[in-house]
Amino acid sequence: MTARQNPFRSERIESFQYRFLSGGSPEELAARFAALGHRGALVGPKGTGKTTLLEELEEDFTANGWRICRWRLKRERRRPTAAEWLALERDLSPKDLLVTVDGAEQLPFYWWWRLRWVCRQGWAGRGVGGLLVTSHRPGLLTTLQEHRASPELLGELVTELLGGDPSWVSAAELHELFEAHEGNIRECLRSLYDRWGRGGCEAGKDGQ
Repeated sequence: MTARQNPFRSERIESFQYRFLSGGSPEELAARFAALGHRGALVGPKGTGKTTLLEELEEDFTANGWRICRWRLKRERRRPTAAEWLALERDLSPKDLLVTVDGAEQLPFYWWWRLRWVCRQGWAGRGVGGLLVTSHRPGLLTTLQEHRASPELLGELVTELLGGDPSWVSAAELHELFEAHEGNIRECLRSLYDRWGRGGCEAGKDGQ
């Protein structure tokens, strides 16, 4: 069994489009973002599709003339670099959309306040055209989309990856796996990747 034969390999998972649980589309979400003055947040736990949706929205924004500036925040680097701040404060304009990825709540309060001030007016009163963040909790900006996951959604994705035959893993195993990973769909699929590579073992034990 090679990695290329594993139905849960990353290239297949990354090919999924975002699944709106209650209807909707990227185009409708883009219209709502415009109605919010191009300021908003994608909110939800890890592994529930925020980055997937963000990438789809970026394609729509780019097609409509936006320039995308993406910041990626990490636990070990909780604020942008000096070069990123300089680019924001001096170079970005109302034609630019600033996107932060991986949890905007990681940004310390002072830097969040500074970010919002610069995006609103900047040094020459230009500001930045739009600010879209991903966050694990609400409250930073108006929630544009609240992300949720469910064992049923996990089952739907797994069935699709298995070519329509879900018999390799039971619904009970998927529910146990979903609980073990606290609803993180991406981690569930990584566990199933490992399980497929080993040729067996109980799915629910992979995340423990």
